[in-house]
Amino acid sequence: MLEIIASLAVATPLAAALIIALGIITGRLQHESTEHIAGWLSTSAALVSLFSVVGLLIFSLLKPGQLPSALPLLDWFSSGQLSIVIALSLDKLALGMGSLFALLLYITQRFSVNYLHRERGYFRFFMILNLFTAAMLLIVLSGNAITAFLGWEMAGLSSYLLIAYAYDRPTATANASRIFITNRVGDAGFILALVLSFYWASGSDWNSMNNGLVALDTTQRFFVLAGFILAALVKSALFPFCSWITRALEGPTPSSAIFYGSLMVHAGIFLLLRIAPVIDASNAMQVILIMLGMMTIIYGWLGGLVQTDVKTALIFSTLTQTGLMLACIGFGWYPLATFHLAAHASWRAYQMLSAP
Repeated sequence: MLEIIASLAVATPLAAALIIALGIITGRLQHESTEHIAGWLSTSAALVSLFSVVGLLIFSLLKPGQLPSALPLLDWFSSGQLSIVIALSLDKLALGMGSLFALLLYITQRFSVNYLHRERGYFRFFMILNLFTAAMLLIVLSGNAITAFLGWEMAGLSSYLLIAYAYDRPTATANASRIFITNRVGDAGFILALVLSFYWASGSDWNSMNNGLVALDTTQRFFVLAGFILAALVKSALFPFCSWITRALEGPTPSSAIFYGSLMVHAGIFLLLRIAPVIDASNAMQVILIMLGMMTIIYGWLGGLVQTDVKTALIFSTLTQTGLMLACIGFGWYPLATFHLAAHASWRAYQMLSAP
C-alpha cells in the first residue's frame, strides 16, 4: 500500500502526459472545445501528486519513525555484485520539499489553463508540463542517485521542449539547442559520479552511498564530488555556467516560472543537500563551493543592474539567491540553505507568474 501511495506522486502526471500525447496523435485533442479536457487532466494529476506527498508527510509527522527512509520500488538491473534499484525516499527532506514542489506545480498547472487559452500549442504544452511535474517529483523524492538521474534527464528533456515551444522562431530553437548541449556537460559529471560511486562505494540508497563515499580516501572522494558538483553547477546555472539561463526565457511564462524561477533551477542545490555528509568530509570542496557561490552572487548582481525587462531581472535575482545557497552549503549551513531554497522557490514562483 505504501508503495502505491508513494508511486502515485510520479506515476499520475506521467499518465496524464501519456493520455494527452495519445489525444494529440489520434486527433481527439486539437480544438479549443477540448482544451478543458487537457486542463482537467493536468490539474487533477498534479492534485493527486500533491495529496500523495502531503499525506505521507502528515503521516511521518504524526508517527515518527514509521516510514522507511528509502522505499525500493523496482529492481531495474542486477548482475553479479552490481544492483540498480529504482527507489523513493520518504525522509523529512524529501517529503518536505516534495510537498512544496507539488503545491507549486499544481498552482502553475492551474494558472496555465487560463494563460495558454487558445494558444496553438496548448495541448503540447500540458503534455510536456506533466512530464516535467513527474521529473521534478522524481528528483526530490529519489531514494538513490540512479533514480535522481532519471528525473534529471526527464527534466532536461522537458526544458528543451518548452524553450523551443515556439519552434517556428529561429531564436527559440537555437536557444533550446544551446541550453540542451550545455546541460549535457553537467550530465557527463553526474554519470561520472554515478560510475565512480558504484565502483568505489556501492549503495542502494543515499545514506549508504554517502557513508561509503565518506570512507574513501581524499583523492577518490574529490573525484566523485567533482562529478556531482559539476552536475549541480550546470543544472542550477551557477558560476561559471550562469549564462545559459537567460536564454531559457524563450518559453511561455508559466514554464519560465516553474523551470528557471522556482523549481528546476534549485535541482542542483537539492542534489548537494543530498550529499551533504560527503561535502562535510572535503574541506577543499567546501572552499571551492564558497568561492563559486560568491562569483555567482556577483554575476547575478551585476547582470541585474542593467536589465530592462521584468523576467530577465528576476532571473538575475534568482542567480544571486542560488549563489547564496551554494555559499551556505560550502559553509556547512545546510538547514539555512534548505529553508532558503523553500522560501525562494515560493516567492520567485509568485513573482514570475505575476510578471506578465
